[in-house]
Amino acid sequence: MFATCRNVIKEPGSEEDLSDSDTTEVDLKTPVVDLDPVPSKISYSSPGKYSFTRNTNPYTQNYFRKPFDSTIYVSGTFCELRGNHFHGGLDIRTGGQEGWKVLAAADGFVERVKVSTSGYGRVVYIRHPNGYTTVYGHLQKFKGALANYVKEAQYKQRKFEIELFPKAGEIKIKKSENFALSGNTGGSGGPHLHFEIRNPQGQSTNPLMHGIDVPDKLKPVIKNVSFYLKDKNVLHAEGNYPFKIVSRSSEYLKNTKAVNAKPGTYSFGLRTDDYFTDRRNRLGINYCWLTANGYLLYQYQIEKFAFNQGRYINTHTDPYLKFKKGHSYIRLFKEKFNPLKYYKQNQNGEVWLQQDDSVQMKLFIQDYAGLTDSVSWLMVGDSLGEKLTWKDNNDFEAIQRINAERGKTFKYDNWTISIPPKTIYHTIDFKLKEKPIKPKMLSKTLQMHYAYTPLHSYINVSYKVPAEFMKYGDKLCAVSFDGSRTYYEGGVLKGSNLSFRTRSLGEYAITYDNSPPVIKPISVGKKYRFRVSENLSGVDRIICSLDGKWILAEYEPKTGAIWGEIPNWIKPGTYEFKLIVIDSKNNRAEYKKSVSL
Repeated sequence: MFATCRNVIKEPGSEEDLSDSDTTEVDLKTPVVDLDPVPSKISYSSPGKYSFTRNTNPYTQNYFRKPFDSTIYVSGTFCELRGNHFHGGLDIRTGGQEGWKVLAAADGFVERVKVSTSGYGRVVYIRHPNGYTTVYGHLQKFKGALANYVKEAQYKQRKFEIELFPKAGEIKIKKSENFALSGNTGGSGGPHLHFEIRNPQGQSTNPLMHGIDVPDKLKPVIKNVSFYLKDKNVLHAEGNYPFKIVSRSSEYLKNTKAVNAKPGTYSFGLRTDDYFTDRRNRLGINYCWLTANGYLLYQYQIEKFAFNQGRYINTHTDPYLKFKKGHSYIRLFKEKFNPLKYYKQNQNGEVWLQQDDSVQMKLFIQDYAGLTDSVSWLMVGDSLGEKLTWKDNNDFEAIQRINAERGKTFKYDNWTISIPPKTIYHTIDFKLKEKPIKPKMLSKTLQMHYAYTPLHSYINVSYKVPAEFMKYGDKLCAVSFDGSRTYYEGGVLKGSNLSFRTRSLGEYAITYDNSPPVIKPISVGKKYRFRVSENLSGVDRIICSLDGKWILAEYEPKTGAIWGEIPNWIKPGTYEFKLIVIDSKNNRAEYKKSVSL
């Protein structure tokens, strides 16, 4: 008999799971001797024959055109796993260059346009008669009426970074019209075009499903499978389940050797990459199925998602393995703290392995083009087999049990930490300790739990500033550390409390920033260009003027470049050119020069 499920098994397609529920737990410390009967609804005692099927494509195939005339090659795909979010569309290569002509995917009008030094940088949102919106991000510049509209608003509001919502039909765009040039602005890591198609509900949809043609000649590849022992005590204490990683090249995934595991409850994870025309870019997959003895255990199919749920990627993937191994592992099980709707699963994506059970697992993945990969392995319940464990880390001075639904506020030495409800994804034992003072810091280093534990929203932190630090006043700030790198976290001083908020855990300390930015002129005249470097807190404001009249200066944080052109409406003559750069702690640098036009 293959007793591989609990008595709480659900009908196929159920999304209920056991995490933090009242379901009786299996004693994982000793082998199960008295076997419960296999439920009659789904029995794994004989092999099933599950058919791997995709959802039906509901989208028209000829409404939208591609945003370039040339063949499209991608460096990023829809719903690819990115840090703390799902990728919203396609990243289209531009040969390492900027300035490619960006063409409108269909008739419409500009409903939103934004200039930012982060995120999508220069970005245009075009609304179409069918209710959909296409998005074009990381642009170098706008063209025509759109360019004039944005520049006029920048001068009116006297700021470079701007977000505008033109009236419906105010800026009309025709299909195939060149309204912008591709670039590398915002959070881009290199020249490319970010392209999205959003439905009338504002959800991003896979552009490939709308008939956008992208060559795909290579299949996805399963790299590793992770095995998890579903021990909630370890999850709460350490932020993950005890696990084991099995390589694609191992005897287990070649199906030449069984995985002998101690009786217990197990789930699985997947590390995979997709490729299109070459192996330079590792891309994501949208379709995955996992079966046990031929019956569906779990599947996901991701074809659209809402932006406000993007951070729930922390429930879709394994944050611990991302932090420790540098690769994204997809959890092949949906838990209570995952609200996403991409899944179907039975018995909570778990295999309940008892003594002498034998379970044949099969993992099957597919990319949009229909190219596939699969692996299989055999699990055998064996009281003498390997038991997955976790080495306890007791090197902490304080522990606070935090319930995800209730949150908690507590103090530790000079620190007060407030965790709002639903900021963490599940109950955790929040650990704290202080470490020695790092160079250039005022306070000791606070180790605030583990850096790999994700936060869904911000927590509030305050530090009781000792009297000897108060001389720095509003220059005081908090910083965090990632290895040798230091990140500015801000902070507002009220009385003797410095308060800030953060959405990351790890190491923190208090320091100060009283150093002004450094301005280096490169050329000053009709066209001007500068390089600016900042000590810690980052550039907050840039003010450029000619005889006191504001003129537009553009800024790119990745390179520290500031540049612009004196408008043609400035009459010939001699003027005082002034550039002021102010950082986030109000430190100020100023450059002046007399220029003749």
